[in-house]
Amino acid sequence: MKINYSNPHFLMLLYTVLVSGSFHIGHVLVNYMDSTVLTFVRFLLGSVLFGVYVFPRYKVRLPSLSDLARYFAISASMIFYFWAMFEALRYTTPLNTAITYTVVPLFSAVYGIFLLKERVSFVKFAVLFAAMLGAVWVIIDGSLSRLAELDFNKGDLIFLAGCLCIGLYSPLSKKLHKTEPMPVLTLWTMITGTVWLLLIANVKILKINFSALDTAFFAGVAYITVFATIATFFIVQYSSKKLPVSEVMSYIYLTPVFVIIIQALIGKRLPHTAVIPGVAASVVATFYFLRS
Repeated sequence: MKINYSNPHFLMLLYTVLVSGSFHIGHVLVNYMDSTVLTFVRFLLGSVLFGVYVFPRYKVRLPSLSDLARYFAISASMIFYFWAMFEALRYTTPLNTAITYTVVPLFSAVYGIFLLKERVSFVKFAVLFAAMLGAVWVIIDGSLSRLAELDFNKGDLIFLAGCLCIGLYSPLSKKLHKTEPMPVLTLWTMITGTVWLLLIANVKILKINFSALDTAFFAGVAYITVFATIATFFIVQYSSKKLPVSEVMSYIYLTPVFVIIIQALIGKRLPHTAVIPGVAASVVATFYFLRS
């Protein structure tokens, strides 16, 4: 069977695989350095590589103070999410982060109601809420007693806070976007995010001996930057022009499935059967949005 590589559904499946892989790669990278420095490296390289694409194709002008304020506000939600992802992976598993990631559409929908005055149907909100419950079920490892004791993993709570922030990214970008092309907005968001992180982690950055880092680290950072950041941006931008927003968003719910597949391929321990209902909720949510 011949694959149509320009098919937006194929590309969104590729997007889901790339994002799923980033949780496993991030789990390895956190052993090398502080989460803030790691996030800085990701944003710095992303800004450089994305700038190579944007500057020759668009009229990029120095932003005004009001524009900078917009970009700094948008980037704040991004940098906290990526910091939270790396920090959370010190204490929790890639599967837990992938499942928790599925609550982002719910958070975005709620933010959209207040920031953009968008309307969300009861059925759609119910499906989003069911996906969130699936995430909670995996976080508590399928144990109601653990839920009753509020015995959550520290990493799960950190990443949940990160998801609260990244859920704000899409509606905030829409709210603050003016006339500039979206790639230009994204570039300045990454640059201002780099500045945020430079201000926060300046001393820690200076203490890192980058020459002592091995090939595995640089390969991991390259994957996170090129595939999980830049490539996914272009995939979502292209697919959003071909598909309804609900269909693009629905692929997020397949992330836990691909994380489990990757775990099996690399020989990692598979999750307990008790968490299957949580994963199933993610799959059902995906097919609901695809059908609707």
